Amino acid sequence: MNLIIKRNNILKPLQKLNSLISVNHENININNVLFKFKKDCLFLISTNLEIELIVQIFCIKICKFESISVCSKKILHIVRSFPIDSEICFIICNKNMKIICKNIYFLLSVLPGKNFPKFKKKKFKNSIIISQKKFKDIIYNTQFSMAKQDVRHYLNGMYFEINQNKMFLVSTDGYRISVSSILIHDISPSLYYSIIIPRKTIMELTKLLNDINITLSINIGSGIIQFYINEYILSSKLIDNNFPDYKSLLIKNFDTKIQINRMELKQSLNRASILTHNKFPGVTLQISSEKCIVIACNEQDEQVKEELLINYFGPRIELTMNIHYILEVINVVKNDFITILLNHSMSGIYIKDNQEFYSIYIIMPLIL
Repeated sequence: MNLIIKRNNILKPLQKLNSLISVNHENININNVLFKFKKDCLFLISTNLEIELIVQIFCIKICKFESISVCSKKILHIVRSFPIDSEICFIICNKNMKIICKNIYFLLSVLPGKNFPKFKKKKFKNSIIISQKKFKDIIYNTQFSMAKQDVRHYLNGMYFEINQNKMFLVSTDGYRISVSSILIHDISPSLYYSIIIPRKTIMELTKLLNDINITLSINIGSGIIQFYINEYILSSKLIDNNFPDYKSLLIKNFDTKIQINRMELKQSLNRASILTHNKFPGVTLQISSEKCIVIACNEQDEQVKEELLINYFGPRIELTMNIHYILEVINVVKNDFITILLNHSMSGIYIKDNQEFYSIYIIMPLIL
């Protein structure tokens, strides 16, 4: 027997590896997961040619074997079907893999590991150590503004910048922008780096990162970034393009400041979303001294209207925005009150969050 592994030690890694797999890719190896023996350890590897995920598996017993790849989806379904806490035996022989658990027997065909696509080894010039929880939180604060399948492919990812002992994460889809930063210790103040991490990589990172203060290592090289997260190594190619100059949008002085109770506004917007237009999910905020009227309507001329008390004294202002964009910001802001900053109603609104992460959100008005 080449391998004996507890079901619980291999099931979750297989689930994470399987999320990378490309469906019906012309290269059959891309549908597979690689089993690799190295230094008396078992490593499982999957890739979609843009991202590679490696995980080390704890084995009860392991014997040396030649690397092979096997259909990722099939082996995941097989392992998942076995009883909880059971032990699984893997026997690799010729062009087959035998999988045995108690009185259950599977036989799968395999491919030689030498044909499995691998990332070329790179030299990493810069390394950053950060708490997993902090890194996951700063991603959570900004990831929702990333574009999806935009022709401007540099928007289909997250801008990652190291500058003056700070890490900045920025995302935008052209209609809104999210910026969040955190202080990084134990790096040179002169270190500067700016890259664009693909959206798919960011989504995979959120699945691997824990909500605890264990550290991870981030290594940056030419055209590639690598994350060491517990027993996982995630490597990703980068988007080779220039990100928009977000700093030119970060205004420091504003004419108008409006404060609204965060939970009251969230509840009101959730009610308003029931009757928003399907194609143009807009909401109008009619703001006057100490009062905000939230208005939404749909294509059937149905309407919802709600009045909120606010902290504002000044001329009447009317703002129309995508209701989902505002709600996504409210969901990540930790303050009890939302602070809306603006210069005039046709410019974007600014929302700041001055908690552990300094974050700012810009939402452009919705033109109907």
